[in-house]
Amino acid sequence: MSDNVAQVVARLVFSVSLAIFVFDGGAAAAQSSSSSVAPLLRLLQSGKLPAARKGTVVEMICSRGEPDDLAVVLKQTIAGDYDAALSTKVLQLLTDAAVVRKVKPAGDLSVVEKLLQPAAGEQSDEVRLAAVRLAGIWKVASAADELRAIVADETLKEALRNAAVDGLGGLGGDEAQRALGEVSATAKSASLRFRAAAALAKLDLNQAADVAAKALAAASPTDDVGPLLDAFLTRKGGPDKLAAALKPAGLTPDAAKLSLRYIYSVGRSDPELSNVLSSAAGIALDQKPPTPEELQALLKEIAEHGDAARGERIFRRTDLSCMKCHAVSRAGGQVGPDLSAIGSISPVDYVANSILVPNLAIKEQFVTRVFTTADGQTITGIVVDRDDVRVNVKDAGGKVVTIPTADIDEEEEGKSLMPQGLTKFLTRQELVDLVKFISELGRPGPYAIRSLPTIQRWRVLKSLPTELQAEAPNVEHFREHVLDAPADAWAPAYGMTAGVLPLAELGKPGSVLFLQGELEVVEPGSVTFRVDSTEPTLLWIDAEPFESQSKPTIELTKGRHRVTLRIALGSGSESPQLKVEISKPANSKAQFDVVGGS
Repeated sequence: MSDNVAQVVARLVFSVSLAIFVFDGGAAAAQSSSSSVAPLLRLLQSGKLPAARKGTVVEMICSRGEPDDLAVVLKQTIAGDYDAALSTKVLQLLTDAAVVRKVKPAGDLSVVEKLLQPAAGEQSDEVRLAAVRLAGIWKVASAADELRAIVADETLKEALRNAAVDGLGGLGGDEAQRALGEVSATAKSASLRFRAAAALAKLDLNQAADVAAKALAAASPTDDVGPLLDAFLTRKGGPDKLAAALKPAGLTPDAAKLSLRYIYSVGRSDPELSNVLSSAAGIALDQKPPTPEELQALLKEIAEHGDAARGERIFRRTDLSCMKCHAVSRAGGQVGPDLSAIGSISPVDYVANSILVPNLAIKEQFVTRVFTTADGQTITGIVVDRDDVRVNVKDAGGKVVTIPTADIDEEEEGKSLMPQGLTKFLTRQELVDLVKFISELGRPGPYAIRSLPTIQRWRVLKSLPTELQAEAPNVEHFREHVLDAPADAWAPAYGMTAGVLPLAELGKPGSVLFLQGELEVVEPGSVTFRVDSTEPTLLWIDAEPFESQSKPTIELTKGRHRVTLRIALGSGSESPQLKVEISKPANSKAQFDVVGGS
């Protein structure tokens, strides 16, 4: 029996068993509870539930249950009835229930403090992390001392300490506010200082702005200022408060550039904040939209002196974040429109105006909405879907944010997620080249839409354990460190329009890269992979290895498959690059789609 058939049979058996249980015993549960999940709760407590199905039942209870139902699941979690993975999932589901449905378990919620203590094993760290977050969401005041202790313990992982900082922000009150003020001023870790200032923004925006300005003034060029800035960008009045505090703070040009680059990358260009940061960074302030005469002069320069090849390199620059929002050849962000064919359907003046004045013409499907919640938080993005309970919004970074409908205080139409003034990072020639490149996309020539599929969206492993650096890994190491690596172990990398991935963007000579692309097979059959690389390369299709620089043909089953490459960057090539084309041999019945996106 195949795995797919076995899974279908297992689900069918479970569904029938559940139906029989509900028919025979559910009535008794219904008599003792009006909850819609009473039969499931009785099944969970009966001891007859197969271990493989416990997670499904628990998820249904947490997603639909009332306080008494959630109390049972919480009690079993505290008692250790679930393994670490399911315990973590339960705590995350209880967090979702509290935030979105406004439902908490009945009884004493301080029992969650038992999970704040350290336990053995790597997975238990995840349980502790989820419990720390939940203690803040539930506002368990008695957990304050434990949260402060976690924040102060420099031996703990930063993610746990950051969660404890957020937890203190969730608890609120004078003690938590004082603790956050101390952390923001004295913590050795810049990340922790930023996080504490961000948490303060929920309690006292004025105090938070003052400590945030000091923290930013001391920031190094390698610090991630995003979490701190987000706290003000998402508070009503937050950008202006921060701008006022930053004026006398004495930001270094590097810190100002980092901050300016970040706010533009998330689709914000709040005038006061943008101008303060621009001034500190030594960058020109936002310019007015061009006059008709200025636009005509720009178009003349584009036609006579624009270089599309240079423009593509500008488009890929991280400080502009173009690929964070837009896809080309189906690789890149999915927040703004796909630009693969823009040049074939839009005149050059439209392209230029769209860059210089993003709010001039916004297509209906990309119109943003601005939501202000009852606690003063603001969320801007494109509505993905909504119902009576929640609204899902995609922000400028492509992240989907869930807003409980009950929390929405105001809603209005927003502006383009592409910020006004982004061109301040460009010289005149760079602007000319950028418009030239975008206006060539989709036209016949080097930027036309290709017929032969190539892998455009790659993932690159962010850090390599010793087992992956020296030589080709064995099967066990490959599975453990590559195939089983979590999603957050990978960073995105995108091929150029012609399908080539510039490897110099990803590593230095002498380094080793692990790259991974994906293929969705709709109909099974033979598929050929052609690997063109300037560097020594090893290839795996799923877990099967192939010789380097090979052109293997392999029979693929229906479903998603992974293409993994190990590349040893040498020093011989000035422009190391990779290109992987995928085709099907003659008479092959395979139907597939190369996975794109962000």
